[in-house]
Amino acid sequence: MRKLPGVFSSWWRTFILLPVFACAGWAQGTSLPQLRISDNGRYLVKADGSPFLYLADTAWTMLDWTRADVNVYLQDRAKKGFTVIQISAAGFNALATPNAFGQTIFVDRNPNRPNDAYFQELDYVVNEAESLGLYVALVPLWANNFERPAHLDGFPDDPYPDVLDPSTAFSYGKFLGERYRQKPVIWILGGDWFYSGYEDVYRSMAAGLKEGENGIPHLMTFHQKPRAPLVQARWLNFQMIQTSHTIWNRSYDLILQDWNSEPTRPVVMGEGGYEGIADHTMEVVHTIDAADVRRIAYCAFFAGAAGYTYGAQGVWNHYGPRPPRAAQASGATGRWGSSPPWPEALQLPGSAQLRFLRALLESRPMVERIPDQWLIADDQLSTVDRIQATRAEDGSYAFIYMASGRKLRVQMIDHGDAFPFFNKLSGDRIRAFWYDPRNGTSQNIGEFKKEAFRDFTPPSTGTGNDWVLVLDDASKNYPPPGTSVDHQH
Repeated sequence: MRKLPGVFSSWWRTFILLPVFACAGWAQGTSLPQLRISDNGRYLVKADGSPFLYLADTAWTMLDWTRADVNVYLQDRAKKGFTVIQISAAGFNALATPNAFGQTIFVDRNPNRPNDAYFQELDYVVNEAESLGLYVALVPLWANNFERPAHLDGFPDDPYPDVLDPSTAFSYGKFLGERYRQKPVIWILGGDWFYSGYEDVYRSMAAGLKEGENGIPHLMTFHQKPRAPLVQARWLNFQMIQTSHTIWNRSYDLILQDWNSEPTRPVVMGEGGYEGIADHTMEVVHTIDAADVRRIAYCAFFAGAAGYTYGAQGVWNHYGPRPPRAAQASGATGRWGSSPPWPEALQLPGSAQLRFLRALLESRPMVERIPDQWLIADDQLSTVDRIQATRAEDGSYAFIYMASGRKLRVQMIDHGDAFPFFNKLSGDRIRAFWYDPRNGTSQNIGEFKKEAFRDFTPPSTGTGNDWVLVLDDASKNYPPPGTSVDHQH
């Protein structure tokens, strides 16, 4: 069902990785290490090869916020264990909409004249995030502001004017590359938009960013429409996918598709269901809650994702007692339901519970992780009841997520025709734990001799009673799941 990682020696690896190795870290002035792609092409790592978990939050409209609100938000997300903040330099009506200080992104609406006063606020955000250990994943310009090809003219109905063409995209990209070349920034081209038909604009922007960086490369990806075909471009370091905001999320299928694609690239779940957003795909409107968020996130990582992006309705659009301009312009209140004031949305429980997912992943070697649904001997189920499995390629551990805590039969030894005896888990004895995604605690099930099949019954069952079964090769003597360990490989 899966393609084993091969030798990562294509032209793509040469094009992307060699420039990264040529520069061991950022230029002086940054406290965060440079990021690159892991040697197996599946994950993100720091310059020294230690793993980096892309656990992001969405705050697209942050440059419309006051600095006081920016400070509150960044401090909260840093305390909750996020590693990346996804924002956009400007939103829907980029030419006309000012930020909280009355500044627009371009002088006289000319994309060849970036407004320094406007970008001082972006400087502030990047610097404050860095001081708290957060990378900024930046959309240079929300892509509905790009010049539309003739075949997409008028689709969808968009009242905002075109801003960037290939020429101005290059000059604007070069401006951003120069300004943030020494900063821990990840570039997200696009912005919930189409790739097909816009290739020249994105290619020009990527080239401008690279020229501005002048030998200090930053990771680069593309944020496109839900369930769109994978982007294939020489400048792309990792894929970013998204799904609609629905509890019927099947991101694990999209991630498996990417896992089996060529060239091998990491994939990040860029948007998958904002907590607090109204899901209108059901007969009765359902508000996506913390249990939905946990399920989508765990299934994404266990399916092979290198990262996941959380979002909260009321935070990304910054709704509050005083409706901001961005919230008024977005029209989100009609389609996606009402939002709480953003300080309340900031404390939705899912945002705090994701740090337990990070703790679990970091307690075992991360870059050796592969998806493996073969471990599940029963029905894998789907969407709200999904069961998703991952393990170390060497078999030293396995994680199996159960969205609704159903009884589970695990297959540890393959007795199939092709491989008469193939161990999915290494060692003679297995140590097992239950890990609680709601509070990050673990329960020791015990140690037993490895066998072909074994049944496990979670401590609780039903909607919202999700659990992770952790199976370790006992000889590895791993700490209890969720215990912080520094793994270099």
